[in-house]
Amino acid sequence: MNNFFMDGVSVVVCCYNSEDRIGKVLEYLIDQDVDASVNWEIIVVDNASTDNTAELARSSWTRKDAPLRVIFEPNPGLSNARNKGLKEAAYSVVSFIDDDNWVEKHWIQKVFNWFGANEKIGLLGAHGEAVIEGNIPFWFEEKQRSYAVGPQFIKTGIQNKALYGAGLSIRKKVWDELVINGFKFILSGRKGKSLTSGEDSELCLAVLLAGYELFYDADLRFFHFMPKERMSWSYLIKLTKAFGRSDPVINIYQSSVNCYSGYDKKKRENRWLVALYSIYLFIRSCPGYLGLLFSKKEGRSEVLIFHRTKSRMIESFRLIPDFPKLVSTVKSGKWKSRKALDS
Repeated sequence: MNNFFMDGVSVVVCCYNSEDRIGKVLEYLIDQDVDASVNWEIIVVDNASTDNTAELARSSWTRKDAPLRVIFEPNPGLSNARNKGLKEAAYSVVSFIDDDNWVEKHWIQKVFNWFGANEKIGLLGAHGEAVIEGNIPFWFEEKQRSYAVGPQFIKTGIQNKALYGAGLSIRKKVWDELVINGFKFILSGRKGKSLTSGEDSELCLAVLLAGYELFYDADLRFFHFMPKERMSWSYLIKLTKAFGRSDPVINIYQSSVNCYSGYDKKKRENRWLVALYSIYLFIRSCPGYLGLLFSKKEGRSEVLIFHRTKSRMIESFRLIPDFPKLVSTVKSGKWKSRKALDS
């Protein structure tokens, strides 16, 4: 862990076999308009790639006022890549840019300014705009939030709900405090082609419980490039199932963030009520899904609700043996603020 970071921005780009994408990402970073007084760097984390990602990243970088470093992380998984980037970052703010994100010209300057303006900001979120290869599905605009694009909130300001992982920036001091005080992810980010999810939401809720603020800038923009294979209805169903699998753990955090009590609290923290409530939600989703048995299912929210609640139910039962330990991990974490611990 690097405890001797300086004021500035470390941009971390996590890559897995990104040779066909990294060049475009770096084009937008090369074009950044940054005040000469702002320190910044680019860290490309090569997460066990088997292609020429590292070589292309090094050869593509032409800025002389900001260094680019390629760091190798042999353990696959977005979580491992991000942790490596955080460990290696030299500056006080770490801005995560996915290998399919193209950031606006003033990205680094705006990120630096927001964290400098408010010491309580722990995480900063942005507005993602979709850039889609091929035809845009008729259902995309309604479902775009699942792809981490579109407005996250109505306006710029402090938020009490999780931010998108894409384009997420964090104050390094906040991350170091979490780690030093024992915080570890329960959920996992994507691994290769696996659509495991929930880590981003877990981090946001942990930062809230640690006493810091989530901030959203509606004018901080990035373009999220999505290849045509992600625009299939079957892909969105797989994505929705991954969300469902993360729901039981996310609900444990939300119980503390929102200070639930009584039944609302128990159905998020008692393993048997969690399982029973997941059955209830699944059964409630069945009539809507079965009603489409002889109808076109693509684009229908009933289909996504069915698959999400089904995945949530399965995961709730799988977690029964370990659930009390998970609840205790979140409720008694030393990384939480005194106010959160007392709630």
